[in-house]
Amino acid sequence: MLTLAIDCALRRVGLGLSDEEKILGEFSRDAGTRQAELLPSSVANFLSSFEYAVRDVDLIAVTEGPGYFTGLRVGMSYAAALAESVGAFVVAVPTLLAMALPLLGIFKSAGSPVTVAPLIPAGRGSVYAAVYGYNGDKITASLEPSHIETSDFANVIGAFDAARRPILTGVALPDELASRGYAMTAPPPSMPSGILEAARSLAPIDPAQIRAVYLREPG
Repeated sequence: MLTLAIDCALRRVGLGLSDEEKILGEFSRDAGTRQAELLPSSVANFLSSFEYAVRDVDLIAVTEGPGYFTGLRVGMSYAAALAESVGAFVVAVPTLLAMALPLLGIFKSAGSPVTVAPLIPAGRGSVYAAVYGYNGDKITASLEPSHIETSDFANVIGAFDAARRPILTGVALPDELASRGYAMTAPPPSMPSGILEAARSLAPIDPAQIRAVYLREPG
């Protein structure tokens, strides 16, 4: 099964491609406000580099949110339309989970499982954030994806023992967290591969059923 990953949640165009469980490659570029303009040609060129076309795609995995409102609409609308046009299914992947999975995998492979806290600035002193870690071989969330005041999120992180404190990953570190001495691994490494990994354990849905998860209303 050929799976195409699409991410526009973080003001980038991120793409990944896998054949069954083998990741063939990924692509990411800063797109700012030009995601709608750049996404179709980026997908076509990306697939072409592996000698595939959109008609060859069986499954499209797209970030569902949270994230930046316009980017989420661009990514999900395009994914749904593309899936409809080629007869593919879609998988909606939580953005924060896709951000965390590569780091979780890197440290687990090294024999040092960690807890990872992905975050996205949400304005007005708040963030979209979650906290993921391992319970045995299963990834669990001690904080489910949330829209939370940055100060409250700082308290969540601060409640962990210093030696087990989550690794922060995201696109920017809020001043509230920097002032408390926290640092960040940024940007999230290999996010398209995180989307592809998450897609393996999520149920495909009909493209007409896909919905964005904003966690708070636009405005």
